[in-house]
Amino acid sequence: MKVTSKTLYSLHFLCALAIKGKTNPQKPVHLREIAREYDIPFKFLEQIAILMKSVGLVKGTRGKAGGYQLAEPAEAVDLSRIIRATEGEILPWADIEGGNDVIGGILQKIFQEQREWIDKKLSTITLAQIAEKARQRMEPAPMFYL
Repeated sequence: MKVTSKTLYSLHFLCALAIKGKTNPQKPVHLREIAREYDIPFKFLEQIAILMKSVGLVKGTRGKAGGYQLAEPAEAVDLSRIIRATEGEILPWADIEGGNDVIGGILQKIFQEQREWIDKKLSTITLAQIAEKARQRMEPAPMFYL
């Protein structure tokens, strides 16, 4: 499975909304603010926001006080859903060419089981968990003076 910059930036965007939404849940967040803080190209972030809105992960508000918010609590959004929104299938189907149909069928079943296992695992990881870990790592370390 290849995770593209589209997925990574989508996670940055959604984590930013989750983190900012925790401190002020009613206030939409401007894309320019997220682009600046997370060093994401603004035009690319606009495309990601449109995609995330089209799959129902975020909602947008127009106007001067507008911006984006998560469409549902971060605890309800799992990593599998985010990856499917940006990449499509979790793992592509295996291309099995030639050979015996029996062995090919066995391999297809093995790959299908692995896809299901990975999808199940990714479904246990929520946006809230990822956002909290990201928030902790982004906070400056406390300084101790002697």
